[in-house]
Amino acid sequence: MPNHYQSAFFNALRSDGIDLVVHYYLSIPENRIRLGWIAPIELPTGEQYVPAKVASMKLCMDYDERIHILPGYGRPFLFALALHCSQRGLKWLHWSEPSSPTSKWTIVRNLVRRAYASLNNKYGCGALANGDMARQDFLKWGIRPDRIRFLPYSIAPVRSVSALKRPSAITGVRFLFLGVLNARKGTDVLLDAFARVVLQYPNSRLTLVGHDTSGGKYQRSAESLGIAPQTLFLGSVPQGAVGDILATHHVLVLPSRFDGWGMVLGEAASIGLALIASDMCGAAHHLIDSGTAGYQVPAGDAQSLAETMMRFCFAPETIALHGARSRELYANFTPKKNSARLEAAVRELCHVP
Repeated sequence: MPNHYQSAFFNALRSDGIDLVVHYYLSIPENRIRLGWIAPIELPTGEQYVPAKVASMKLCMDYDERIHILPGYGRPFLFALALHCSQRGLKWLHWSEPSSPTSKWTIVRNLVRRAYASLNNKYGCGALANGDMARQDFLKWGIRPDRIRFLPYSIAPVRSVSALKRPSAITGVRFLFLGVLNARKGTDVLLDAFARVVLQYPNSRLTLVGHDTSGGKYQRSAESLGIAPQTLFLGSVPQGAVGDILATHHVLVLPSRFDGWGMVLGEAASIGLALIASDMCGAAHHLIDSGTAGYQVPAGDAQSLAETMMRFCFAPETIALHGARSRELYANFTPKKNSARLEAAVRELCHVP
């Protein structure tokens, strides 16, 4: 589907002289719109919506001559697309984040993964992993290690247009969560951890931004935990407002039980926030240099999360140092850097001169 996060990457590819065609077989669904995503009024040249059918490839007149990047295997259409490319001898690459570790269809999914890995090993050019977690997942499927290359998600740096300035952390650390409020994102873990923080540092604050899928349960939980005065629920905001919100906080917290990447970590790093994320967030393994650019914590561990948040409360002068290091790490994940990564991967895996 059209994705404001990927648009800067696509623009970087075009600016580097890549002849790019993008086919979208899904439009932006309602649950994404509730998160602040905006459906484009007009797609850029070279991008179009297509039916989820293999025949849609023919809408690109020279598709037989192109290198195809396929975003996953999880839908029958995508598997059929990989099979079609293989049968016709087309050059194709897989690109995805790691698959979720929990599913009631685990046995069936594992069989599909192995079949897909076999197809990729025999007929494809290789696989692009969006991070270390994805690479480990690909290896479990059976994709050969020499055929895997690193291609993370990238975003343009977030900009703040607000005249508001970040308050001093000395008077109280401002923690921020950005994302869907649900169990997978660890919203319950965060509230539990923050309640422990407030007992020691009552001047600390927590803002949660995003669509609440619980029907108000998390706000009621904040009240029962006694942290309602220190906790602000903003709901969803337009994408253009994210920079201003980030600019008025000190530490971004993403305690997900599973996140294939976690784009918000890149957004926060680009504007110089310190980061705390669970070890089940893909981006945490690349954007957090633990101890100097934030911290990783075990997923689902409220006590560990609380202790880590309190590190910044105890030594607020370290926040700026962590934020500066986060910004340095973000520089490796710009759209321009990603364009160079993709070109190098294609040359190596597809044997393009």
